[in-house]
Amino acid sequence: MSDFRYVRYAVEDGIATLLWNRPEARNAMLPEMNDEAGEALKLAAADPAVRALVLSGVGDAFSAGADLKLMGRGDRLGRTAIVGRERGKHGIERTQQLLDFPKPTIAAVHGPVAGMACAWALACDIVVASVDAKFHFSFVKVGFVTDCGTSWLLVRRVGVGMAKRIVLTADPVSGQDALGVGLCDELVEQGNDVEQATAIARKIAAQPPLAIANARRILEYASRVGFADAAEMEAWTQGALGETEDHKEAVRAFGEKRSPRFTGA
Repeated sequence: MSDFRYVRYAVEDGIATLLWNRPEARNAMLPEMNDEAGEALKLAAADPAVRALVLSGVGDAFSAGADLKLMGRGDRLGRTAIVGRERGKHGIERTQQLLDFPKPTIAAVHGPVAGMACAWALACDIVVASVDAKFHFSFVKVGFVTDCGTSWLLVRRVGVGMAKRIVLTADPVSGQDALGVGLCDELVEQGNDVEQATAIARKIAAQPPLAIANARRILEYASRVGFADAAEMEAWTQGALGETEDHKEAVRAFGEKRSPRFTGA
């Protein structure tokens, strides 16, 4: 386990686990947490042993969002627009880091998932929610709008109409309702979100690493471009993967009726 103060990071059996670690404050976000999480993501991205990443929080909350006590400090309240923009960009960098992460990411959410923490969850490839999860897009309640790219992520997940309803009313979204509108991909019993997310990560980690990384990259690319560009990317990538040892091993193993042994080559 790496030595961080506000996050826990560990790797086991090809799965990196990144946990917010400020349970006494329901994992409310500090700038230092954001920075440490960024460093942990860099470690996971560069580690060839890591095949997938699970993101969650220690204790009974994924994250209560930005720490409002910190927001109310004299040096924060009434800040200039320029300073506010710079602070916002600090959060955006981390969302972008998750979107560009080269390996599959799974958010395991429980309890409050609030404010900027929503961006972290929705930037993951798969979201597993516990029945006690509650999404809070309550930015307008403190006189703000969505941040950290949440507007783009939310519209992509639930569509424009539902995104407007969620943000403009600031009504919390329960785990059950989140499943219905597409905020999460799977709903599990309370306390089982990390376990289920890890099980999914293990299933992914057993697949050919190059195929998984490229399949994830193509799907992310396809969500932002038109059909012709997505199909062209598929064709070129498929051609390149056909030359890999993992592809050859998969075909041989199928013919020989045995389990394949993937090396990422």
